[in-house]
Amino acid sequence: MNQIVIGLAGHIDHGKTSVVKALTGVNTDRLEEEIRRGMTIDIGFAFLTERVTLIDVPGHEKFVKNMMAGVSAVDAALLIIAADDGVMPQTREHFDILTLLGVQNGVIALNKIDLVDEEWLELVEADIQEMVAGSFLEKAPVIRVSAEKNTGFDLLKTVLIDMCSEIQPKTDRGIFRLWVDRVFTIKGFGTVVTGTVSSGSIKTGELLELLPGGKKVKIRGLQTHSKAVGEVTLGDRAAINLQGIEKDELSRGFQLSTPGYFSTTTRIGVRLSLLQTAIKEVRQNQRLRIHAGTQEVMARVSLINQKLLEPGSAAPAILRLESPLITSKDDRFILRSYSPVITIGGGIVLDVQVSEKWKKARQDILTLYAASDHRRVELILENDPYSPVTDAQLKIRLGLADDRILSLISANKNLIRIEYHGSKWVVTKLQLEKVRQAILDFMALHHKSNRRRAGVTKEEIRQNFQGDARFFDYLLKEMEDSGQIKREGEIISLPGHSIQLSPSEQDTTRKLLNILDAEGFSSSSLEDLAQACAKPVKEVKQLLDIAEQRKQVLRLEGNLIFTRKNFENLKLMVEAHFEHSPELSVGEFKDLASTSRKYAVPLLEYFDKLKITYRSGNTRKRVP
Repeated sequence: MNQIVIGLAGHIDHGKTSVVKALTGVNTDRLEEEIRRGMTIDIGFAFLTERVTLIDVPGHEKFVKNMMAGVSAVDAALLIIAADDGVMPQTREHFDILTLLGVQNGVIALNKIDLVDEEWLELVEADIQEMVAGSFLEKAPVIRVSAEKNTGFDLLKTVLIDMCSEIQPKTDRGIFRLWVDRVFTIKGFGTVVTGTVSSGSIKTGELLELLPGGKKVKIRGLQTHSKAVGEVTLGDRAAINLQGIEKDELSRGFQLSTPGYFSTTTRIGVRLSLLQTAIKEVRQNQRLRIHAGTQEVMARVSLINQKLLEPGSAAPAILRLESPLITSKDDRFILRSYSPVITIGGGIVLDVQVSEKWKKARQDILTLYAASDHRRVELILENDPYSPVTDAQLKIRLGLADDRILSLISANKNLIRIEYHGSKWVVTKLQLEKVRQAILDFMALHHKSNRRRAGVTKEEIRQNFQGDARFFDYLLKEMEDSGQIKREGEIISLPGHSIQLSPSEQDTTRKLLNILDAEGFSSSSLEDLAQACAKPVKEVKQLLDIAEQRKQVLRLEGNLIFTRKNFENLKLMVEAHFEHSPELSVGEFKDLASTSRKYAVPLLEYFDKLKITYRSGNTRKRVP
């Protein structure tokens, strides 16, 4: 049998603590005030067997938040109802909380049967059946016991153990996770925290991440069932001795987990549901109390496509948290009204990273709410198609171990994992198809609007979509390899695209090239060229830009223009010079180019840039 945690629930003074003592011999009231007042204030623990833990929680309405800290990670419930009182307000509230947390297994113990007669017992049991009708406790056995007389507990224990043997293991995220419910110090050991392991396992000596804050802490020692162990795992009640941290640095509500898989957030997208018994509706922007794990935070609710949520109904919503919350996709939480402080509903986390822009956030969460579990992962990946989710980001978005994510990817034919020059992303096939098509559409429109340009640069494409630069590197290379686009140097275009010039523009371009050819390496200004061709300066500049894109001219320092034909001839002369001389002076280069120093120096620096020559003192040498 797996490790099982049973959470006790019920109204104050219905005998939860005495039932635990009768089952285990342990008094879970550990605080002096609890013993003095005869009332459980905080959560306590006892062990039914080596594999079954009982969590005793307070029943008083003032301590319901402590109750929720105790039952946040339970596998089953033991609902205690006093026969003389019957179903009471906190009986119903605790039952509602267990239901909202998704508990699927339970047993009902009818305590204090020694105080009433059979007829009354039957009436109370009828009330109980009415309360649990249609719930996870509908078919739960009702065991009559008396803690005062110590009767019925052999049967109750047997029923509880039998139930535990049938409980299926919880879904394991594959990484360690524990909500801290107690913090204390032990002389000679230091800080100790306790909680229920809700995922994964951890061994002595390993590192964990403490949230909020992200501090890394080392495990000095571990205990479970009051025994020192080398490892704790899913379902264990664990006491963890932390190294290098003081007691006042953490408290109930903190989380210990494998580093890199969880983070705090102040906005979450959720499926919100109200109890049928909620006293009134929830309204837009209402202030509410959120209980998740062992945390309690305040939040404002933003309902989507409606202004109020009626009792018994559910809807997508965004919770704007007043302080950071540690949560993950598919976590459950409890919703309590601000005043009066009562449980009114709960929910499930759909996404932990919600856009600050209301229009986008609204549509994202609405879509996630309507989608199947299978499709929700794809929607999270497609949320920003131009900046795909990295491996590290996906860990936070899903709260799953690497091997779980890889299994999820391999099981879904729509998902693709990409590795490119050290970057790793997970995308959907649909996402890739849409981004590729968007690039092709952008380029087609650009070609149509810019007929005098050979194409666009990679950066122009990326900036148009405001996407991840490395992802666009990958996509453009893939599209080039598949023949969807072509690349010449820095210019990217669609296959078949070419610059279109009118006959008049073609004639002007020929005149410009002839003039520049004749000049050799004495570059005329744009104004001089425009005058020679009897054309506006703006048109001449545009035509020279096109000639540069076509590799017909070379432009240096922005205003020195030479034909490629002349430059290639000069390049041959320079190479021939080095055949009979190891060095090339500026003067010798001026003679080769038949030009002045004004043009020789920029040309030499361009030869250096091309790695044909390199400067050595006042001369140039050939690059080996």
